[in-house]
Amino acid sequence: MAALVCGYFIEIGWARRYNLMTRRMDLLGVESKKMTTRRLSTGIPGLDQVTMGGLIPRHAYVLVGNPGTGKTILSLQWLLEGVKCGEKGIFISMVEEPKMLKKNAESLGWDLAPIEITDFSVAAVGDMDEFEEYHVFPSSEVENAPVWKKICEIVEKKKPQRLVIDSITQLRQFSTDEYQFRRHIFVLIRFLTQAGCTAVFSCEPLFMEEDTSISSAVDGIIYLEKEISRERLIDIRNIHIQKFRGSDFLPGAHPMRITSRGVEIFPHIIEKNREVQHAGEQIRSQIPELDNLLGGGIESGTTTIISGPSGTGKSTLALQFLMQAALAEKRAILYSFEETTESILFRSRSVGMEVMPLLEKGLLEIRYVNPLELYPDEFLQAIRLSIGKESYNVAAFDSLNGYHMTMEEFGSTVAHLQNVITYLKAQGTTVFMINETERITGDLRMTEAGISFLADNIILLRYIEQMGRIGRVMGCVKKR
Repeated sequence: MAALVCGYFIEIGWARRYNLMTRRMDLLGVESKKMTTRRLSTGIPGLDQVTMGGLIPRHAYVLVGNPGTGKTILSLQWLLEGVKCGEKGIFISMVEEPKMLKKNAESLGWDLAPIEITDFSVAAVGDMDEFEEYHVFPSSEVENAPVWKKICEIVEKKKPQRLVIDSITQLRQFSTDEYQFRRHIFVLIRFLTQAGCTAVFSCEPLFMEEDTSISSAVDGIIYLEKEISRERLIDIRNIHIQKFRGSDFLPGAHPMRITSRGVEIFPHIIEKNREVQHAGEQIRSQIPELDNLLGGGIESGTTTIISGPSGTGKSTLALQFLMQAALAEKRAILYSFEETTESILFRSRSVGMEVMPLLEKGLLEIRYVNPLELYPDEFLQAIRLSIGKESYNVAAFDSLNGYHMTMEEFGSTVAHLQNVITYLKAQGTTVFMINETERITGDLRMTEAGISFLADNIILLRYIEQMGRIGRVMGCVKKR
């Protein structure tokens, strides 16, 4: 039966080809169904959120990316998720041999046995006499090349719900020219849709630029990108959607990683301001002179910058506020970008601050963060888990300089930081941010990164020289 269907595919004119294909599928008992709101979960952390629920059934998508961007891994991950959902999946490989695919999948702990892998790689196709030096054949014979026909036969016989063709860049060689390739692609996608199959193709960016018909034929275009950071320190991977027919999606570039578990995506979500009613509580330092200076303490739900040069006691002061909040039965967390937990504990003991009992009770947590290991959106996702699920009331970041020096590899740190603060404010979280200024004396500067607008309160610590001695002073220069 599939041979009859594919006969229409390669033997008759394009206009009649398209119409007869539809008619033929009706004869085969395949109904043309209206698009529903049901989605196919991708099984890829973060991607369902970016696509607003997953891929739409019976649509065709193309993954666009250079070699090494994760197209094959993402495709296999999507097929394995279908297996979990009781859906049959087929992977048609135009590049790698099945044994190599399985070997690479094993390194991720994946068993590809439930997925049927069809080998259309050069080694496999080279065994078919029809494909050897096909340019010497008349065009009428080349049009009968069996690869396009074989794809139809596989789909008709196996009836998969999910299909991957990796890649259509290689599939191009089985059409005599660009015009014929475009016709074949349009009819193939129509055939897959009528067969109730959701398809994912992969291709390279240059191929998409050279043949724009792919963009028109598919329902969705997903780009995977990999580049070297501005300071050439790390690789930056991201995924973004250019087209997603029939649904909205999260715009922008979303950071992604290829981990030992496969692809993980960290959606870039712009947080929205929300008015939060506060009970009028204050967090006190329990240092009488400082609390009087602050009008009793720091109001809950506000953001405070503690700014000053190195050695003025900024980190110690922030830890003092966190400890007092924890002693008042509020849960507090410190994100440290410079000091390890052991270093903070040692320093706190040296000034008589007993932090360990609060850590043991779970009222205070110290979390060391190496910013070079995290994307800004990945860090914000970790904050969401801490604040949203573990119910922390107070959070501190030490320091903004450490955050800025490393996170700037990923773009504007001010924009990312504003997104973090907006989220925390919406949760009613009290925030302390430590900022280090470079100048020990001289002109008065709140911060050197232009972030003072984010703060409700600013506490400034400075050195002064008096009678040949260096001293420290503290002042509150802003309090809403």
